[in-house]
Amino acid sequence: MHQEEQKRLERLAGGARGGPTERCPEASEWASLAAGLTDAARSEELLAHASGCDHCGAILSAVTEDFSRETTAEESEALERIESANPEWQRRMARRMGEASGGGRVVRMPFRAWLARAAAVVLAAAAGWWALDRWGASDPARLIAKAYTQQRPFDFRIPGAGNAPVRVERGAGGSSFRRPASLLEAEGQIARGLEKDPESMKWLELRARAEMLGWDPETAIATLQRALERKPDDPDLLADLGMAYALRAEAQSRDVDYGYAIEYLERSLKAKPNAPEAVFNRALVYERMFLYDDAEREWRRYRTLEPDGAWREEAQRRLADVEQKKKFERRR
Repeated sequence: MHQEEQKRLERLAGGARGGPTERCPEASEWASLAAGLTDAARSEELLAHASGCDHCGAILSAVTEDFSRETTAEESEALERIESANPEWQRRMARRMGEASGGGRVVRMPFRAWLARAAAVVLAAAAGWWALDRWGASDPARLIAKAYTQQRPFDFRIPGAGNAPVRVERGAGGSSFRRPASLLEAEGQIARGLEKDPESMKWLELRARAEMLGWDPETAIATLQRALERKPDDPDLLADLGMAYALRAEAQSRDVDYGYAIEYLERSLKAKPNAPEAVFNRALVYERMFLYDDAEREWRRYRTLEPDGAWREEAQRRLADVEQKKKFERRR
C-alpha cells in the first residue's frame, strides 16, 4: 500500500499551477498527509483530489520531496540539543507514563523506540511546513503581491496584496535596480512560463499585473485582451483589464479610459459580485470621474466586504473624503 501511494505521489503535477478552489483542502491537511498522520480513508480522498488539481498536487509534491531527503548535519545537531533527546529525560518521562497508567512499571526500550518514531514524525511535519512556506514564497502571484506591498505604485488594489502607502510617482518606471527584488524574480518566472506556454492565461494575467506594477498599462491592456480572447468572461481577467484602463487614464490623461474601466469592472462584478478588489477599484474610478454618489455607494459596500483591517481603514478615509467633497459641491 505504501509503494502504491508513493507511485501516485510521484505522478503529481509539478509544473504550472492554477489557483485554489473552494474544494481545495486546507494546507495543514497536506502536511499531515505527507507526515503520515492522516487515516487511510481520508488519505485516499486527498490523493484523489491532488491527482486532479495542479494547485494542490504541486503543494503535496513539494512537501513530499522534502520528506524524502536525508537529515542534514545541522538538523541532526539540532535534534541532539533538544531536551527529549537526553536519556535522563526519557527515563523520567517513561516513569511518569508508567505511573499514570497505574502499572508503576518503567518502560525503557519500547518507549525509546516510540519516542524515536514520534520525533521522526515531528521532524517530518516541520519539514513539510518549511517546504510549504518555501513553495508559497516563490509563487509568482505572491511575489507580485509582495512587490506591490513593498513599493505600492498606485491607489488601485491587486489581488492578495497587503495595504501600504503609495510610494512611487505616477508613471515612474525608473531603473530596474529601484524595483523590488520580488518583482524581478516574478518577472523571470513569468518569462520562463510564457516561453513554455505562450498562450497560458495564468502567465498572461501575471505578466499583465507585473506590467501594471511597472507603470506600463498600455502593454498590460494588450496582454489582458490577448488572454480574454481565450476566456472572455473570466472575472479576474476582466477586473485586471478594468484596472489597466484606469491606470492608462491616469498615465496618459485619457479620461475616456475611465469609462472603459467601469465597463470591465462591472462585467467582472456581475460574475463575481463580492470581489473586494474590484469593488475597491470601481469606487476609486467613480471618484476620478467625480461621480461622488456612486463612489459613496461603493465605499459603503466595500466596508461590508472588509469588516476590519488596513484596507477597510483606507476605505473609511476615502469615504469620509467623498462625503466632504459632496458637501462642498452642494455649497457651491
